[in-house]
Amino acid sequence: MYIYLKMSIRSTTPHFQKQKIARFRRLDTDHSSAIESIIKNFPFLNSRVEIHMPFNRAKPTFSSGTVWLWPKFDKRPVGYLIFTDGFPPCIWYPERQEGMTFRWLLPPNFIQKGPTVCLANILAGESVLQIEDIVVLDGKDLWSSMIFSERWKQLNDFWNLLPPDQPLLAFKPQIVKPITLSEWSLHYNPAIYWIIQPDVYKQPRWYWKDTVTECKTKEFIAPVLKRGTEMITTLYALCKPCTKTGLPDTYSLFSQENVTIGFASIPSLTLSLELRNKPETIVEVKWKEDFHKYEVVRIMPEITPITTSSFFYKK
Repeated sequence: MYIYLKMSIRSTTPHFQKQKIARFRRLDTDHSSAIESIIKNFPFLNSRVEIHMPFNRAKPTFSSGTVWLWPKFDKRPVGYLIFTDGFPPCIWYPERQEGMTFRWLLPPNFIQKGPTVCLANILAGESVLQIEDIVVLDGKDLWSSMIFSERWKQLNDFWNLLPPDQPLLAFKPQIVKPITLSEWSLHYNPAIYWIIQPDVYKQPRWYWKDTVTECKTKEFIAPVLKRGTEMITTLYALCKPCTKTGLPDTYSLFSQENVTIGFASIPSLTLSLELRNKPETIVEVKWKEDFHKYEVVRIMPEITPITTSSFFYKK
């Protein structure tokens, strides 16, 4: 009986354990070999598709021609996002000869016509996969035959074929949003690198950083809470008859802590008559600069909270 129970517990234990599935996996040997075959079939993938902009090319590029720009948040060279039949999607970094696969849900028969290669970067801080260009589509070389604006249309068509709901991905995939040269000034930040993409084919795009403009860092000043009468639009005080002066219709005002804040000014006969029938009451007051005292505005209900002394003028 003891042996039977022990075997039963062992057989049921795996049903209660939730196995954690890795969202990233390194490429196995077969997958790496498949990528080597793709790069061999498209030799331009062995060359740099992103290079630093030479100084002598900056002026003619910005003064003529059509270019698009976007921030380059990842300082590493751009990677290849590869979709090929028989293997999960992956990003491959040619300069390091390594990559990793994703658990990306794809439609049936999605990549049977041939491999598709996009230029992409993983922004680790934002958990975003940013897709920036498409250079091979269904086994066809777009990089060597199609200008960027036309490749961009192909990238959008390709993107629309992918299911938007990807619950197994460890990041959010998105297409970069290029800006035109005329809009650049609205988004410009001299502290970061920028991708500069001319509307050409068979030519690497550039990355560039402003080394002339001084980046001014603003000193952080912690906010200070200032308490004053300007922060409160309505003040409430406790109003009591003043018996020490011996004068009629004389009232003193007190804060929540029972601190005297001065004599009250009574603006009307009606309000004076109402106060005579109350030994003490809560009133709304406002400061009268001409008389240097608080004027009673109206009588408040007994449940009205009285204002603390720090909000009254110290006159």
